[in-house]
Amino acid sequence: MTNDQCLMQVIDFSVQSTILEILQDIIQDWDLEADEISLETELVADLSFASIDIIHFVVAIEDHFKQKFGFAQLLMQDGRYVDDLSVEQIVNFVSKQLNGGMR
Repeated sequence: MTNDQCLMQVIDFSVQSTILEILQDIIQDWDLEADEISLETELVADLSFASIDIIHFVVAIEDHFKQKFGFAQLLMQDGRYVDDLSVEQIVNFVSKQLNGGMR
């Protein structure tokens, strides 16, 4: 494993933990078990997110990292909004954007 790969894993873990914390903060008042959230958790199917919840989540992520990520790239495919996103897709997208879009 190269130094870049090691650094990427550290960054990914840091991003993953931050995103999970933001997500847990958002759902803390909902009737959900936050400890059951994993990378495979889907926002709509598993957490019953509505579009406003996704917007709130995206804004919270951008506020935390103090930058815009261009989430439209992730949320839209072929001119249509995607039906659902997993926590892993969001972590990977944010990690990629933090690394200048390189991955």
